[in-house]
Amino acid sequence: MKYRRVTNKDRLLIKAYLDSGLNRTEIGIKLGFDRSTISRELKRNRGGRGYRVKQAQWFADMRQKYRHLPRKMTTVMKAVIDEKLKLRWSPEQISNRLKLEDKPSVSAETIYRYIYVDTQSGGQLWRCLRRSRRRRKPRFPKENRRGVIQNARPISSRPKSANERKSVGHWERDTMLGKDRKTAILVCTDRKTRFNRFTKLNRRKAVEVTTKTTQALLGLPVRSITNDRGQEFNDSQALEAKVGVKVYFCDPYSSYQRGTNENRIGILRDYLPKKTDLNNLSWKYLKKIEFEINNRPMKCLDWRTPHEAISGKRCTAFV
Repeated sequence: MKYRRVTNKDRLLIKAYLDSGLNRTEIGIKLGFDRSTISRELKRNRGGRGYRVKQAQWFADMRQKYRHLPRKMTTVMKAVIDEKLKLRWSPEQISNRLKLEDKPSVSAETIYRYIYVDTQSGGQLWRCLRRSRRRRKPRFPKENRRGVIQNARPISSRPKSANERKSVGHWERDTMLGKDRKTAILVCTDRKTRFNRFTKLNRRKAVEVTTKTTQALLGLPVRSITNDRGQEFNDSQALEAKVGVKVYFCDPYSSYQRGTNENRIGILRDYLPKKTDLNNLSWKYLKKIEFEINNRPMKCLDWRTPHEAISGKRCTAFV
């Protein structure tokens, strides 16, 4: 089928066929268009009162008119962007709103680049961003250059009781980095009770992480362990042999699949903010933090503490 544009005459016929009850496929056959062309026409050129020929033609003409206008950051475009940024609009909101109004627009990525060029020259536009960051993470994650974990058991095969938090002993774990990005804290969290074990790591080596995990969970119920695909967890087979349970791995770039653990790391950051030098962190102080967090009542536990939930006993330390 040879490509051609939808004309005003076609739009008159589309409107007539719609009014007569024909569907998009039937209209396409009659006019010599693919069904997707008719669907696109109805989606892009209809207004709040449905598909009307004059309005549809106006939308199409305006789109064609602006199609050949320069898309670069002109002085006028910069002024519009500056104005909207000061109103706390995000680059995505600015870009898509201009498109909705059939005005010259640039992509959100172009707006971000404009902001960071301004930042490099000493400008303050970055402060208008909601998260107020001087630098922005890439839109798409970079290729993982640390290697791929072989035979990683996917989280999709994890037991239903773990997914639904029906039983105690399904643990999530991750590491919280220190200032030098070498020392870290291993954080293990029970999905059902939100009980935590914090352990200092002098190096994020897989063998040390396995040893510390085994020590941290000693004496506690353990039915499964879930972690991300960091290379510090590539010793999972050795851990399975020591603990006697299966280790599951989240999907790449899906930290939400360990939401409980991520939340607890956020709480731990209240005590140990980013760029804290963990080399000077004592075992005694880390256990004090662990005690306080485990004995803090939680709404999701009906205001019991994680310690009470996992032990079945009431903590009397503060009574």
